[in-house]
Amino acid sequence: MPHRRDAGGPCPAPSIDILALEWQRIQVTLRVRPAAGTALDPAAVRLERQGDHGRPMAPTNASVRDGVIALRFNVMQGPGQLPLDPGRWRLAVTTPGKPGRAPVVVADPGPLDPARHAAAFSLARGRYRVVPGVHPADRSFSLAVSLEPDPAAAEPDRSAAGRARRLVLRALRRARVGTFRILFRVARLAARRDGRRILFTSDSRAELGGNLKLVHDRMIERGLDRRYELLELFRPGIVARRSLRDRLRLPWLLARADTIVIDDYQPVIYSVDDPDVRVIQLWHAVGAFKTVGYSRVGRPGGPSPYSRVHKNYTRAIVSATADIPMYAEAFGIPEDRVVATGIPRADRFFDPAAAEAARAAALAAFPEARGRMTILFAPTFRGHGARSATYDYDRLDYAALHALCVERDAVCIVRMHPFVREPLAVPEMFGDRVLDGLRSSIDVNDLLFAVDLLITDYSSIVYEYSTLGRPMLFYAYDLEEYVSSRDFYVPYEEFVPGRIVRTFAELLDAIRREDYEVEKVAAFAERHFDHRDAGSTDRVVDLIVSG
Repeated sequence: MPHRRDAGGPCPAPSIDILALEWQRIQVTLRVRPAAGTALDPAAVRLERQGDHGRPMAPTNASVRDGVIALRFNVMQGPGQLPLDPGRWRLAVTTPGKPGRAPVVVADPGPLDPARHAAAFSLARGRYRVVPGVHPADRSFSLAVSLEPDPAAAEPDRSAAGRARRLVLRALRRARVGTFRILFRVARLAARRDGRRILFTSDSRAELGGNLKLVHDRMIERGLDRRYELLELFRPGIVARRSLRDRLRLPWLLARADTIVIDDYQPVIYSVDDPDVRVIQLWHAVGAFKTVGYSRVGRPGGPSPYSRVHKNYTRAIVSATADIPMYAEAFGIPEDRVVATGIPRADRFFDPAAAEAARAAALAAFPEARGRMTILFAPTFRGHGARSATYDYDRLDYAALHALCVERDAVCIVRMHPFVREPLAVPEMFGDRVLDGLRSSIDVNDLLFAVDLLITDYSSIVYEYSTLGRPMLFYAYDLEEYVSSRDFYVPYEEFVPGRIVRTFAELLDAIRREDYEVEKVAAFAERHFDHRDAGSTDRVVDLIVSG
């Protein structure tokens, strides 16, 4: 029977009616209302593992609206930023003046159905399963967590050659990581930190660029280089190896740094486990579009939630408060470590002088665009990173695109993602109107100021371009396949600020009819930019030097 208040007095424990339960990737949200005659303080709520006196788990996020309490838990980021251990995790609450915690009793389970609301994730360690329900012993809301062998997991190569290969790879990996850790620890013993060293480093660029350069240069403009020692270390390219000299410099610089500023995935940084060192992530993309990092747990190519990758970030920046939950989930860090400062790279979109200079630079790089309608086709890559990135060029009809450009007195700049190694091969006869965007090294964000229509698919370039209020088209010829392999934080059809087309013929027809659904753009920009000004770089600088 549902647990209700007795006529003689209040319930011995907080009591709730469950209104809804839903999963979003690795997070479960429980929406409840305190049962009649009871109260529930969201700040006092915890998940505690039965029979374990270890650390409980606070909600990843808790909010109250119109009397409804929403409790969200990331099951892959429990105590120690690790997945919840197998066992029964009970919802409980701390009672002022009383020891321990009392279970949160379910008065009315509402739509809760353990079979329908269970979630399972295929991990390297096995099948991780979470089943929400009401425990019969104390009527508390509980999550039953289990980790069992996964019968669907691929069998390892058990041949002698397969075992030998795994042993060699494991030994090489351990040797590489072990060597770095020894060098780092020795350097840390020898280094004398003074609170003033800030290291800018990246694994994806050979020199300062993007957010790192903007922040670094702004610190110098503000005279902060007289107070702080600004250090740099980069690598020759995304797939290039560091020189022996730089491999030795890297642990030394990391050991001496008080603050490390990065803008991408950088494996060696995750070995820095010193609580006195601040690691600040200025992620290179704006907004949360495609799932990345731990948001992909349980999906093909997804990371192990037991990894320490990303989890040592002291701060990460985003452009809007709405993006904080997604970035915290992706990086496996608490939401209070993610700060909506705005993105330095976006400052130019709110600075008239910078915008005019960028437009002039774009027209100088592509003089064919001067006085004509300018279309930018900028799709993202397919594959799992720089080593496997591709794009299906057969999806482009150069002759039809050229004919449309002649008809509209337009040029189309085709800017492939830099990860795609296969070069664009526009036939010479079409080269006066269909232009290779990589013939110039101009930053794609500068190029946007000269663009009248953006065509993309799943690229985060939509965020920056939306600030200009101009139309977009989304050529998503492989949407279902892309969703199954990468997926999105918000359903694609609800997210994109423009019309979706599935064939090249549809794309050309939409341009002819100017059917862009441009009315979606303004609301999109408003939602994804908390600061519509040119001050994001300064806010990030302040974050870095704030200590």
